[in-house]
Amino acid sequence: MGIITVDKSDHLFWLGRYTERVQTTLRYYLKTADLMLDHGTDDYAALCRKIGIPDIYGSGEAFRKKYPFDAKDSNSIISSLNRAYDNAIVMRDYIGTETMAYIQLAIDDVKHAEQSPAQIADLMLVIDHIYAFWGCANDLIDDEKIRNIMKLGKGMERLDLYLSLGVAKHEIKREYNRTKGFLKKSCLRYDEHILYTVDSLLSEPKFDHDNVKKLLRNLISK
Repeated sequence: MGIITVDKSDHLFWLGRYTERVQTTLRYYLKTADLMLDHGTDDYAALCRKIGIPDIYGSGEAFRKKYPFDAKDSNSIISSLNRAYDNAIVMRDYIGTETMAYIQLAIDDVKHAEQSPAQIADLMLVIDHIYAFWGCANDLIDDEKIRNIMKLGKGMERLDLYLSLGVAKHEIKREYNRTKGFLKKSCLRYDEHILYTVDSLLSEPKFDHDNVKKLLRNLISK
């Protein structure tokens, strides 16, 4: 495919981020929605705080109805999927139409689930199609640099969310080490000093999650 321009790298990076945002936030949404249905509680507000979105819902019922399906809500699952698809469209010649098709299938899953009496079960299909998207990307995209930029975006988003959600330290370190590998093979410019600082912070018994997030957000040079 030749040289990947800065703009194309940006689209690939955000394609990786948005698909991961859907996958991780949907998994936590499904867990939260299931608990609310089982116990009749409104525990959704804690999830909103953890993933850094405003509580515009007011009740657990409104959250269950709007968060996956409301395209007017910029933080919703469907909004993230639409942004992933927008980036995929631009990069179709690089990632292939078959790879891109799995994002469209995930969008169709959300639309179908909105009208379904078994919304939680049907939304799980979205996660399946995101996994299929990544499997297809690994199998059909020959250019390793393209795959690494996409996986870098995926890893950065997962780290950002894991740090917010309070995921166990060993999981954060595992994702960080994998993402660092994708970064070094992506040929993108990054700040080696920030990488060294994050390495040092993660080696400490306790670390400031917000500080690590801030550093990672400034890692890649524009």
